[in-house]
Amino acid sequence: MKKILIMMVLVCVTACGVPLARKSAIDPLLYDAHDIGRSDKIAIFIPGALASIDIFEATESWDDAGYARAMYRFPGLDGMPNDHLIHPATVAERIAAFANSYPDKDVALIGYSTGGPIALLTAPQITGDRDVRVAAMSTAVEHGGGLGTVFRGVEDIVKAMIATGSLRRQTVWKRFWAGLLYGPDALDDPLFEDRLSRDIAAGEKIIVKLDPAVALAHTLGLPGFQVPADLDLHGIPVAFFVGLNDRVFSTRQTYDFSKKIGDVAIYGYPEQGHLLFFTRPDVFDDMRAFVEDRPVVR
Repeated sequence: MKKILIMMVLVCVTACGVPLARKSAIDPLLYDAHDIGRSDKIAIFIPGALASIDIFEATESWDDAGYARAMYRFPGLDGMPNDHLIHPATVAERIAAFANSYPDKDVALIGYSTGGPIALLTAPQITGDRDVRVAAMSTAVEHGGGLGTVFRGVEDIVKAMIATGSLRRQTVWKRFWAGLLYGPDALDDPLFEDRLSRDIAAGEKIIVKLDPAVALAHTLGLPGFQVPADLDLHGIPVAFFVGLNDRVFSTRQTYDFSKKIGDVAIYGYPEQGHLLFFTRPDVFDDMRAFVEDRPVVR
């Protein structure tokens, strides 16, 4: 059975034209060298699978707080060619090399979803006597959430079909989007209709339509991700910022992941789902408070 599944994936990869390289011919990091040169701290933002760096639009205020911002771009998005697969360890090596080229700068690693584990892998590789911190929003967990994430996704699609009485993709997606935003209660609650219409209109700015090759380039490396046994986060402050109704990575999964890597702090947002950057953009204020060692007051 396992061999059959592997063969099916290989056929799909070949048919869709998915690249197998782990590195791009173009530097994925987007930054202003002048800004970095005159700043004493760098904030490196790492998006999640299927997400553009546009999700970090609300962090422009970090510039006024003295940060030089750098953005890591994923294949097929934000001007990047679709010429490589997202491999967390390889991405972490590139980001660490960038940070280490500025040895006098403090570093804040800000990850969303897939960007969370990448930030965790990056932090111990940053050298020098300086402050390095990790703030992960809606963080992915080992193995991309595994079967738990898959089953919740299927369950929510079925609930959306029942709630809408439709099999039409656009109609069902509207309800499924509600679950991503606010959790399972929104999947079959008609009171969310007006709110959803407004949110979907706004969400068109950050929802990226990906072809199959790009989607696979973003996700093929995730099921195999596992925290290495020698990951040493000693002395590196880490915190998770999560929606308590997240249907992609459940609260239980996040808690178990936190325990495994050292019982890191978790800041939860009631009645919120996976897309905190959209429903609660003030999360970035909380994340900045954390990386600046200030109380996180919500």
